[in-house]
Amino acid sequence: MDLRLLRYFMALADELHFGRAAERLHICQPPLSQQIRLLEEELGTPLFERSHHRVELTAAGQMLKEQAPLVFEQLERALDLTRQTGRGQLGELEIGMISSVMVGVLPKALHLFRERYPQVTWRLHEMTPAAQVKALKEKRIDACVFRVGYDDSQLRNELLIYEPIHVVMPADHPLAGRDVLAPADLALEPFVALELKQSRFANFLYQCCIQAGFTPQIRQQVIEVQTLLSLVRAGFGVALLPASIEQLAPAGLVFRNLTPALPEVPLYVTYRADDASPVLKLFLDTLRELRENP
Repeated sequence: MDLRLLRYFMALADELHFGRAAERLHICQPPLSQQIRLLEEELGTPLFERSHHRVELTAAGQMLKEQAPLVFEQLERALDLTRQTGRGQLGELEIGMISSVMVGVLPKALHLFRERYPQVTWRLHEMTPAAQVKALKEKRIDACVFRVGYDDSQLRNELLIYEPIHVVMPADHPLAGRDVLAPADLALEPFVALELKQSRFANFLYQCCIQAGFTPQIRQQVIEVQTLLSLVRAGFGVALLPASIEQLAPAGLVFRNLTPALPEVPLYVTYRADDASPVLKLFLDTLRELRENP
């Protein structure tokens, strides 16, 4: 049905006078009469009772007058939702992450994004970096945040920040009394590390140690950062982690600077290179804003 016919009908239903309704619609009276007849033919029922002196609604006309505004309201809502979706202000966002990135820029970005775009539904999926990449390629998530990017033509890595690497140890460790340590001080220390087979970040740290002149004596490898922190707290060894992890650390641990410092570790947001999602664009814009103005 041509919605213009409904608008003509509503004008006549309000005015109950062809002349005034035509004037309100800025058209001539004969075309209005013709359009009303077309609407009645389409519906198969008269909507108005006409006489030389007055125009009145039939029962069917009264029903249409009550229901037609709902049509316009629903249409306007549909158009508004369409506009919001096109601008990325409405939709869904699936984000892959590891627990250790839930400090710093990512939680700030999520908080700001939720405030600005409350109608976007977003979900976090905690998984290993390798699982994140697989889910990203399979389009089960829209973006992921992890340390050390992936070289893949299907993906785009966007740098968020660089973080310094600190050494973590129990507060009662013999080296804990020093504010700054040299990498050489760690040469004989037992290490707790993330799984080298599963973590590109763990391999990054391992290579940093090699470049610093020593091979870390890894006694225990784990999957989760929280497990690593617990083992360090229990005295199984020391560890190397980004400085921001100190916000997640339990009591009884200390973080110490290294001089000379190890290379800083990058934090990336990674997404499909061909993804044109408006919602993703707004999320990336939020991350970029915080990167420029932390």
